[in-house]
Amino acid sequence: ESGCGKSVLALSIMGLIPPPGKITKGKIWFRYNQSEIDLVKINFKSKLMRSIRGNKISMIFQEPMTSLNPVFTIGDQIIETIRIHQNVNYTVSKQRTINILKEVGYPEPEKRIYDYPHQLSGGMLQRVMIAMALVCKPLLLIADEPTTALDVSIQSQILKLLQSLCHKEKISFLLITH
Repeated sequence: ESGCGKSVLALSIMGLIPPPGKITKGKIWFRYNQSEIDLVKINFKSKLMRSIRGNKISMIFQEPMTSLNPVFTIGDQIIETIRIHQNVNYTVSKQRTINILKEVGYPEPEKRIYDYPHQLSGGMLQRVMIAMALVCKPLLLIADEPTTALDVSIQSQILKLLQSLCHKEKISFLLITH
């Protein structure tokens, strides 16, 4: 149901609750480096949380157009994600970007990594968001209503793609939907 806190739960897991909001009690257990940690107890601005967010836990947000930076190409945005979390050089990051875009069904990624978000359809934007979320091979993928703005035929494609990729990479998948 709308307004019941589904997206807030996802943002809590990611440590992205905007101020003045905060988690006042409860636990969010996550298995990390052979041990379980309570994400609630971690300072969400800490180095540890930054190493988890986007790397071990990633999220596909509801609105891809507002999640992508309009002044950077989609290739640059995915490459930056890899470089921040995986500590690899530009050439390796660019090749990984092309590979993940192929996996999510993005056409001609070698040429089209230079596309800007405004040049893409809703379905292609969502594929870019899926690629960005999966490129670091997280342990948990949170998808917050990933098909909200898409037509029915594209919705089905996106959900099948997510299911297939998560199964193939052995990624836990939390799908938020109403």
